[in-house]
Amino acid sequence: MIAVRYIFAGLLLFFSVIFAEEEKLQLLDKVAIIVNGEPILKSEIDLASKWFGIEDKKKVADKLIDQILIYQEARKHNIRVLPQEVEQAILRLALANKMKSVEEFKNFVRSQGFAYSEFTDLIKREIMIGKYMQFILKPKVLQNIKEAKEEKYREVYIIYLDKNSADFENVYKYLKENLKSENFTELAKKYSQDPITEDKGGYLGKVKKGELLKILDEKVWSSKVGTITEVQTDKGVYFIYIKSEYKKLIPKEIPPKELMKKLDEALKLEVKKLREKAVIQYLDKELEG
Repeated sequence: MIAVRYIFAGLLLFFSVIFAEEEKLQLLDKVAIIVNGEPILKSEIDLASKWFGIEDKKKVADKLIDQILIYQEARKHNIRVLPQEVEQAILRLALANKMKSVEEFKNFVRSQGFAYSEFTDLIKREIMIGKYMQFILKPKVLQNIKEAKEEKYREVYIIYLDKNSADFENVYKYLKENLKSENFTELAKKYSQDPITEDKGGYLGKVKKGELLKILDEKVWSSKVGTITEVQTDKGVYFIYIKSEYKKLIPKEIPPKELMKKLDEALKLEVKKLREKAVIQYLDKELEG
């Protein structure tokens, strides 16, 4: 998957540098840059420097600006990253570095003087960039290819209940008895505890097979359109409403190396266009290129 290249590109260098630190780094909550109203803290630049393996803070700042611009653009296209996707990405990082859990990884990040929330924001944006390349840039790159194949998409809504919440049992029982396709969005806004979709009545989007977490993906594609189904996890319960299905002709794949090259070029061009329209304020003048 394209997103993997961006999530793990700086992994080895990040850890080889950060483990070598002898003194605990201090978090400095000082706004250094503002990108279209979104602040970049000095501490975020320090963290990104370790993650990207770049010592030059100007180059790090430029990379963060580009990342945020694509992230902002992706949100305009209704692309979202679920908290569970971030957690799974971090778990893979933890296991790759011989840590047993996300909690152990979290404690490690904090022990280095960084805010864990800033690290998760960084990973979330990396995943978002991967999705943007996959769902927005890739179709543009492939649009001139004549041969095409058919792909199915399903329009999906979800309600998530946290098993640790005080009223879980009552809400769960109520939804089991009363949840219908006609009131799904209304009850999602009222009861769902998924921060990404609750305000939109549980609307997750139009997805194709393989895009969601495995446990959700299997249920979405094994259930009939128009039905409401349930997925139990250790931490919570998902109610899934599959509203509709449609088919779309898309161009066939080109060789991976060639595709990646074209996507990189398309991403650079997109960033250039976004920078031309962006309002970027350098509060730390030393970072201004």
